[in-house]
Amino acid sequence: MPIYEFRCAKCGHIQEFLFTSSSESAELTCPECQGDELERVLSQVSYSMGSSSSEKSASSPCATTRTCAPGKSCTTIQLPGHTR
Repeated sequence: MPIYEFRCAKCGHIQEFLFTSSSESAELTCPECQGDELERVLSQVSYSMGSSSSEKSASSPCATTRTCAPGKSCTTIQLPGHTR
């Protein structure tokens, strides 16, 4: 069952919605302001790989967060493996 995140264009609130099938349709409204203009956003993910050791190794994923716009941040995730 996929969970999708949507941002309200009116107030900026982000809400998760659970769909039981890919063909399901629903009336989506913001629970904060009752706005009906919602845009789908990419969900943040939690990803781990390798040993459970607390030491970071060269094969561990690495996340870098930076400021990409006033008041906004962007995250780049580098996964171990082949690079071009």
